[in-house]
Amino acid sequence: MGRFQNWRGLPLHWILPLLFFCVGLLYLYAAPHFEASDNIPHVGVVKWIAERGALPVQSAEHDHLYGQEASQPPLYYLLMAPIWALADTSDFDEMFQLNPFVLIGHPKRLGNRNLVLYRQPYPPDLRGSSLALYAIRLVTLCMATATVAAVHQSARTILPESAGFALLAFSLAAFNPMFLFISTSVSNDNLVSMFAALACWGGLRMLRDGFDARRSVALSIAVALAGLSKLGGLVMAPALALAGLWLWRRGGDRRGFFILLGSLAIALLLLLGWWILRNLQLYGELFGTSAMLDFFGRRSVSLSQLLLEEFQGLRISFWGLFGAFSILTHDLFYQLMDALCLLGAGGLLLHAWGCRRRPFQLAVLGYLGFLLAVGGAMLIWWTMQTTASTGRLLFPYISSIALLLALGLRALRIPPLLISAPLFAFAVAAPFLYIIPNYQHPPQLEALPASARPADAQWDDIRLVGHQLPPPQRYAPGDHIPLSLYWQPQAQSSERLALFLTVIDADGQAIATIDSFPGWGSLPTTWWQPGAIYRDDYILQLPEDAAGYSSARLHIGWYAYPDGSDIRPELAAGGATDSYILPLGAFVDGASRELAGEGLIADGTVFGDAIQLNAYRFGDGSLLELEWRLLREMAGDWRVFAMVFSEPYQAGAAFEILLQHDAAPAVALEHLRPGETFQTRHLFPLPAGFSGEHGVYVGWYNDDLVQRLAAPYPSNMLELPGLRFGAPADETQS
Repeated sequence: MGRFQNWRGLPLHWILPLLFFCVGLLYLYAAPHFEASDNIPHVGVVKWIAERGALPVQSAEHDHLYGQEASQPPLYYLLMAPIWALADTSDFDEMFQLNPFVLIGHPKRLGNRNLVLYRQPYPPDLRGSSLALYAIRLVTLCMATATVAAVHQSARTILPESAGFALLAFSLAAFNPMFLFISTSVSNDNLVSMFAALACWGGLRMLRDGFDARRSVALSIAVALAGLSKLGGLVMAPALALAGLWLWRRGGDRRGFFILLGSLAIALLLLLGWWILRNLQLYGELFGTSAMLDFFGRRSVSLSQLLLEEFQGLRISFWGLFGAFSILTHDLFYQLMDALCLLGAGGLLLHAWGCRRRPFQLAVLGYLGFLLAVGGAMLIWWTMQTTASTGRLLFPYISSIALLLALGLRALRIPPLLISAPLFAFAVAAPFLYIIPNYQHPPQLEALPASARPADAQWDDIRLVGHQLPPPQRYAPGDHIPLSLYWQPQAQSSERLALFLTVIDADGQAIATIDSFPGWGSLPTTWWQPGAIYRDDYILQLPEDAAGYSSARLHIGWYAYPDGSDIRPELAAGGATDSYILPLGAFVDGASRELAGEGLIADGTVFGDAIQLNAYRFGDGSLLELEWRLLREMAGDWRVFAMVFSEPYQAGAAFEILLQHDAAPAVALEHLRPGETFQTRHLFPLPAGFSGEHGVYVGWYNDDLVQRLAAPYPSNMLELPGLRFGAPADETQS
């Protein structure tokens, strides 16, 4: 117990950053190189500078790897370029292969999360270009470690007597899964966040201790370097100026204030001036933002539209939306973070009231609040011009966010460990729960598992040796269909083949489909090993707005990507076939299946105590429509017969069938529920000149059971009398 009570005496100022660095290594391992937002163009800028010795220029051409990032302040790229230049990166073009089926910005759709095809995602490939990128990402993680260390020191500056408050503020920044994810990516967000956090810490010390010439110079350099890393870092300049003005008005140190202002002006001029002049020469503007918008794409949305339509994405992506805006965590995590933010905001009001007579604490609130408000306003301004509603753009102000939240939660007397410990646990678990499963290759097996059903179909050199599908069942819009396919390549493939999995109805129309390289986009066929068995798992998502009422089947096929035709499968038992299709059950969208319109005749006859004939209609001289209601669960291949005899039917007497049309329900009875209505349609093929009134006898039969459903009529057949066959009178006259 004594050791536990003394935890506050531990040297947390270095233990906590070290802990963050270790957790960051998990994310470095879990996330492949190019999967964070805008990673590819960031790598492109680094590569360009390292190989050409000059900054890239923003242009209208869209084939440069650096994309829109050519207009960014260059400090991060200038620091990373020497690391890239030290490695042998001649293999970059071979390593950098885009996934053409990637789903960007669709986190609720499954699969194809990888922007790039990785030949060896796990364990990491530590050679050539991959090694250079890991080195850059490791240095970037060190920047993020300095950021969270500055957050911790900022908290100690605000409340030096409260180790718990410092732990809480640190945890809110360091154990944010999204911050960890970005911290191990190639991104200038990490450098600007580091300098902004250091400047924030220095500003808080200035508010507490007063002006100091050396500190003012160091702060000014940090602010200028933050601006040279990313424009959001320039928010620190007016914040520090206002903090200095408050100190001057309160203590009368005019000299200290002007030293601060002069240092800021000189640092910004010396460190940013050359870059601004370059922008004026190249783009005719100070910061190159218009050139970036011209490349990336402009838009114009209102503030209300922005808040209503995109705030949710901003909020989610601040806490954890991995990949290319495509991998969500659990909904409960976001709900808990929402509750935490609301509690923190409420507690912050309580804290502000409690320190209304404590000038330093009020100044801290104003300073941190100004940073966050201006940074948020800049993000809103930028997002109203282009699509940029992503939470990582708030990370330069993560010191303000973490400190203000921690102050609010402390005011509510919430124990720090009650928040820090679960955040830490979730941050450690997230790479294994959400990131790695989306990028690892499908497993290789030595033999087909006993749970799989053997199959034997082959597309060129790709053989399907087995599959696992759910038992035939009823599906509705929004349902998911999990399946596993077991492939065994017979030879090394020289071209990339794409797989399609399509849920089709009885008419062959698609309900849902997946187009992908194997491994749900992770493993092209050119990388397969002949003879190995690959388990390929998928989840087919039926669209929420899908409409249909039919049997459902799975169509499996392959084609040469990008423009090759479908490859015909060959069956071991029967040679070539047009398509390979497996049963899934039925798809029912829930719409009403009752007959509508005029001419309906109610009936009510019950067959086998299971199926009731609600109504029927006869039209166009040959079409009989029957509306049925299922009264109890049924199974089996039951069908409806409809027959016209030459004479009225009499049991035991000879009969002649003139017309007959049997039909099965569009959805098998085993997939219907008691109380549901369905139809059968019977279009009689009329011989030439056939006309007149006839009775049609209907009933239910099952060939497998060699029986009919019982009905209170001879031979279990209900007669629908007096139906007029032949062309309508108006057509005959015409």
